[in-house]
Amino acid sequence: MSSGKTCYSAVMQAKLRNIIPIFIIVLVASLSAGLLPRILPAVQVLENWLVDFRFGILAKPMVQDDRIVIATITEETLATMRYRSPVDRGFLAQLLKTLGTYGVRAVGIDILFDQRTEPLKDEALRKAILEFPAPVIVAQADREDNLTDQQLAFQAQFTNGMNLGLAILPVSPDGVVRQISAGRKNDSSSKIRLTLPGAIARSLGLIAPARDLQLAYRPPPNLETTAIRKVPAQLVSKWPKEWFSGKIVLIGADLPMIDRHRTPFAAALGTDAGTIPGVVIHAHALAQLLDGRKVNNLGLFGTATVIIILAVLGLLVAAFDISLLIKGTVFAAGLIGFWIIAFAVYPYSGVALPLLTPSLAFVGGCGGGMAFLGRRDRQQKKWIRQAFSRYLSPAVVDQLISDPSKLEVGGERREVTYLFTDLASFTALTERIEPRVLVSLLNEYIDGMCAIAFNHGATLDKIVGDAVVMFFNAPVDQPDHKHRAAACALDLDAFGQSFVERKAAQGLKVGVTRIGIHSGVAIIGNFGGETFFDYTGAGDMVNTAARLESVNKHLGTRVCMSLLTAAGCPDLSFRPVGALVLKGKTEGIEVVEPICVVKAASQSTALYRSAYEAMARNDDNATELFQQVLDIDADDGLAAFHLRRLQSGEKGATIKMGEK
Repeated sequence: MSSGKTCYSAVMQAKLRNIIPIFIIVLVASLSAGLLPRILPAVQVLENWLVDFRFGILAKPMVQDDRIVIATITEETLATMRYRSPVDRGFLAQLLKTLGTYGVRAVGIDILFDQRTEPLKDEALRKAILEFPAPVIVAQADREDNLTDQQLAFQAQFTNGMNLGLAILPVSPDGVVRQISAGRKNDSSSKIRLTLPGAIARSLGLIAPARDLQLAYRPPPNLETTAIRKVPAQLVSKWPKEWFSGKIVLIGADLPMIDRHRTPFAAALGTDAGTIPGVVIHAHALAQLLDGRKVNNLGLFGTATVIIILAVLGLLVAAFDISLLIKGTVFAAGLIGFWIIAFAVYPYSGVALPLLTPSLAFVGGCGGGMAFLGRRDRQQKKWIRQAFSRYLSPAVVDQLISDPSKLEVGGERREVTYLFTDLASFTALTERIEPRVLVSLLNEYIDGMCAIAFNHGATLDKIVGDAVVMFFNAPVDQPDHKHRAAACALDLDAFGQSFVERKAAQGLKVGVTRIGIHSGVAIIGNFGGETFFDYTGAGDMVNTAARLESVNKHLGTRVCMSLLTAAGCPDLSFRPVGALVLKGKTEGIEVVEPICVVKAASQSTALYRSAYEAMARNDDNATELFQQVLDIDADDGLAAFHLRRLQSGEKGATIKMGEK
């Protein structure tokens, strides 16, 4: 019985060791589906269409809004005028006078006044707007809306003293209006110029939107009734006063070829029915602001959660130990079931679950899992050479292949020299340049750093972004590992400086390469399991090497090396940095800076040594000597660091580092 339990436990552990890495790999690959809308705009267009389609066929009808009336300028309206464009301003003035007697709550005019017409009618309309007994908001446009200087000048003159709202309708890449714009910033200040709906809402004492909102269109109560009442402008005077009293009246065009925009209604009703006048869209936006309604959506976190769940479900389908036919049936049922659920929950919650990207994640999780499982055996056979050829020099890889026992999971205490590198200001660089350029730059940098590391016989521990970590004297013996590390550091420093200069010539500002080196005893070996392991080191000396890389930014140096490592490099030149008490430590570690032969023989280095010796013995002349070093070499960051210390009252060559 005990033997059976042990066997079963061993089998389960083996399965877990196989499933967990597959789960991580496929899950990460499946989540890339979430990035597809940014990479392939057509994916986002289709996802938006699916949301619009559900809205068009499943959204709950709403009663006709009784707070807003749209006075439309139609073809029949224009037929009463002597000319079509601009709209007869005498007619508009008379319309406003009529509305003024009706006791309307506010008026929004979605018509641009950007050119002169008949002077008397222009003046009559201005007067009617300015003397209107309720708030009147007039639409305006900007140069970025393609108005000429002449149009802008007349618009400014005509609308002087009026309440204005921008006639902005944000259009998505697929040509559909789905948002309410908050407005635009003034050129001369940070104040937001509101759009027409926002300006009307503010005139009524409501809070205008501070940022763009998703537009929640009002579904009409039925096919015969509009969501918001429309009245032909020429008939306003003939309709009952009660239809307008206390209402917000929007005036705008409802013409076949002018100011019409596609809306989400088009997905279900067709392009003709779903393309509506701009003034009607403004009315929908105003109704939403009056209601305080918002579109129910999952947001970024909710969408990511759905994608992850579908990726996991797809992976589980792939992991089932069933026949391919049954697996295909389960896969199809799962995908269809998700779409049914997404459509079913919409009428009750108003939440449009994303369909396309989670489906792609489901397909990716299932397909990727099956592909990985099918190729696992072949990949494992090639794993050793493929993995280690990236981290070790070819000569070291050959030695490992000749002695496979070194690949067993385990470790040993061994004296090694660790070398840490980091590219300064890399995070800021990632925010300044586009991803394609960043990837190319980083690949070039990492390739150069690794080539130098391999040339000196280093073992590459890890690469984390721009940071490269390596060590010497493992897995094969390197009696001169300290010298190798120091020589490698000088070559890496030279490469880093030349890389900065080359990229500067290309217009890219790249930070310096900082390097930290320390020698000591660490546990070196293979940490992991049967299908994955990492050949790395652990111990306090590894942390110390990392700290020495980090303190460069405080010291003004590029390379910091412990004196313990420097002791193994009698033919190289150094200058002292000080006894650094690293953060979290109580005792100092002697640190030096490796320098090239030319700098070692320079006057500034000789003067620096004198200044350092004076500082170490608390000689007051140290301050003046460091200043003299800077007079010769103004770019000497280490001398500047010590000068600041002395000027702030610190003494001696023991430096307590407050930061990592």
